[in-house]
Amino acid sequence: MAKFSLKKLSPVTRRRLKSAGLVLATVLLVLGLKAFQESVSRETQARKNPTALSFEKNPQPWLSHPREASEFEKALDAGTLQAVAVSRSLVLYTDKSGGRYSARLVDCGPSCSSALLARLGELSLKKGFVLTSTDIDPRTPNQRLSDALDDTGRLMLGLLPVFLIVGLMVMQMRGALPFSGAKLADKPGTRFADVIGADEAKQALKRVAAFMKDPAEYVKVGARAPRGVLLDGPPGTGKTLLARALAGECGANFISVDGSYFSAMFFGAGIGRVKELFERARKAAPCIVFIDEIDGLGKRSRGGEPGAGEQEQNRIINRILVEMDGFSKLDNVVVIGATNHVDNIDEAMRRPGRFDMVVRTALPTPSEREALFGLYLREVQAAGGLDMASLARTATGMSAADIANCVNRAASYAAEAGEALVSEERIYQSIEAHQLGGEVSSAKDLLTDATVQRVAVHEGGHALVAHVMDAGSVERVSIEPRGGALGVTYVARHTEEPLYGEAELKARLAMMLAGREAEMLVYGNTSSGAADDLKRASELATNMIGSYGFSKTFGLLSLQGLPKELIGPDIQKAVLEEARQMLEQAQNECREVLTRHRDRLDTLTAMLLREQTVSGEALKAVLGG
Repeated sequence: MAKFSLKKLSPVTRRRLKSAGLVLATVLLVLGLKAFQESVSRETQARKNPTALSFEKNPQPWLSHPREASEFEKALDAGTLQAVAVSRSLVLYTDKSGGRYSARLVDCGPSCSSALLARLGELSLKKGFVLTSTDIDPRTPNQRLSDALDDTGRLMLGLLPVFLIVGLMVMQMRGALPFSGAKLADKPGTRFADVIGADEAKQALKRVAAFMKDPAEYVKVGARAPRGVLLDGPPGTGKTLLARALAGECGANFISVDGSYFSAMFFGAGIGRVKELFERARKAAPCIVFIDEIDGLGKRSRGGEPGAGEQEQNRIINRILVEMDGFSKLDNVVVIGATNHVDNIDEAMRRPGRFDMVVRTALPTPSEREALFGLYLREVQAAGGLDMASLARTATGMSAADIANCVNRAASYAAEAGEALVSEERIYQSIEAHQLGGEVSSAKDLLTDATVQRVAVHEGGHALVAHVMDAGSVERVSIEPRGGALGVTYVARHTEEPLYGEAELKARLAMMLAGREAEMLVYGNTSSGAADDLKRASELATNMIGSYGFSKTFGLLSLQGLPKELIGPDIQKAVLEEARQMLEQAQNECREVLTRHRDRLDTLTAMLLREQTVSGEALKAVLGG
């Protein structure tokens, strides 16, 4: 005889059978409880005396003739009672003439020696009437129905949270919540050509795309299929876009979730979500499963007794690893995880055969920023003749997402001002809001004319020295206060290569000190506005002496490579002394440039006081004399 096994059925059929079994068990339980209650009721009725049963059979003749308690007491004293039935404080009595009446007595408790209810047993012997105890409901049928509905409503209202919790638990365990966070698989139209920059990441992902297009070719030669890829990089560098482009490049389906998708209110529900996700991915193969912020899963706890939350997290991570290990060679499912902190990923997830491929994404280069500005400006009504190269240099350190947001903010500025086109000035305004952390400060209205003029001299000094000593390309000078800065000078490096030459670093030292020296040249004194400049200049000079190898005293010795116990007061004093000398040398060079080109400084100061912000060809003209 063939044996029947649930394992041979599909997962959906198994779930339906389990649900039907649960419903059947609930029905049988309810029927059993009802039969038990009926049995108890029959046994109770069988033990009652005939007098009590006669009152309970049809109590309406007594209940329809209510009397005051005093009337009952008079009949009791007169000895005209034939039978009395007591149901709590309700008394049903029949007199010797056949009259049937009811009365409601109040028992004042054991402290009342003359309490009527307590004396009925004694009086029944003296007066010669029958006394019995019964259970009668004085309510009318309509009253009983109304009260039953009220009781049922209150019971259902009290049990509603329980039903909701149980229902949510069942749905989460089955992965059936429509708001569970897992998007249905789709086929993106994005391609690698649509992703600006990220050439290194795209090159690394091409091997994954090649495998997904034709996995059989790799299997023939025994190559192991890639199972998981970690995209690591700063926020806004296009990790999600790259994952979608990978799916579009190889014609695969795309399912997107985030690290918090696996977290649930109920213990064990996260495991069900993992199973449901990978089951859906296998059905949609070829498929890319993208887990954004995968470091949200954390690491498994080791050592000690983990708490309930840590146990659940361990189980979720273990289940993901089991699912990835369970891929066959031709399953054609790849899991892409995006993170800003790859070191937070559990070591077991990064071993070969799982997330064994790490692809780095980086902030865009100047040429890539220029292309990004061109891309996003085509989506708005932009003015013609924009200097994309200058915008890209000014936007140093901004990600693709930052640039997109910057262009959108510039369009908002134009709309608020009633302008039909997004001008270059609006874009610069948006970049400044991003770089300096806010819009133009209300401190602008508090500054006196003398302070505004000092700020213009200060920023003009930065710009002039940076231009003359070639510390970089001076893109824009503004004396509008933003954030904590009363003014700003944008100086972009000619290149963004990671190496700095000694000449460039010394020029930047002079540029940092130029604001203070310009104030000294014009006013004969300085202000606290140079505090941040001095801080950054001191830090740079100390690194040049102690770490970069530009020291005459220490030569090739780097203080960063020395044990802390060897860096005593003498060494510290020598480092500070040589750093101070380097700053003084930069100060002298800065002072010489400002004195020699005093006319340019005065012209730029006047332009700043008149226009607040100077950039473009006008700035280049005044700096070039």
